[in-house]
Order: sequence, then C-alpha cells, then structure tokens
Amino acid sequence: MRISTKTYYGLRAMINLVRKEEVSPIADIAFEEDIPFAFLEKIFQQLKRAGLVRSKKGSLGGYELARSPKEITAGQVFEALGEEVISSFCPGDSSCSRLNSCGTKDFLSKLESSIGQTLDSMTLERLAN
Repeated sequence: MRISTKTYYGLRAMINLVRKEEVSPIADIAFEEDIPFAFLEKIFQQLKRAGLVRSKKGSLGGYELARSPKEITAGQVFEALGEEVISSFCPGDSSCSRLNSCGTKDFLSKLESSIGQTLDSMTLERLAN
C-alpha cells in the first residue's frame, strides 16, 4: 500500500489543527509542516467539501476542525482526499477466470478490511498525541 503525498500532507495538516486548537491560516500550516501553499489550499478545499474543516474569514481567519478530533478518523481524511485503501488488480467478481481457484482473493479481502478498520478506528485526537 502506498499513501499519496496529498493524503500524507492532509493528515499532517489536520493533526496540526488538532494541536493548535484554534483557527489557523493555511500559510501558517504550510510553513510549519513544510507543505507547498498552493497544494495545501487544494487539500483544504477537499477537506472542507467533506465537512472535516470549516473556514473563517477575516483578519483572524483560517481553518479549524468542523468537529471534535475524537469524531474525525484517518479513514474519513483518506476518503475525503480520494485515497483508496488498497489497490489490487484483482477484480474479485464473476468476470475473473480464476475466481474459484484463487489463493489470494481471501487474503486481499482480509487485508483491505483490516486496513479499513484500522483507518476508521484511528481518530485525529489519537494521532495528535
């Protein structure tokens, strides 16, 4: 499994918000996390559309978490940023000629399930500590 740079940066930025516990300008987060500003802007647009962050306008504006860090999981961040949990070339459906004799189908299914459960159980609060 490979995590995209976008998702990696998104998780780091979200953890940054948890640790600050206040509205933070993107420029500050980009500087502190060494993330390109324009890239982080696009990431935050996706996180906002997913309801994970909200923006505040004005001179003291920026972004903050939309919910408690206890309620936001790594899985939700992955989903908001379009990250697939596991990519496999296995179609796992009736179109596969090896469906009945495949030794990897069950393994890949369990692996995907296990990764998904881990992501869905890992809250931002836990990641920030």
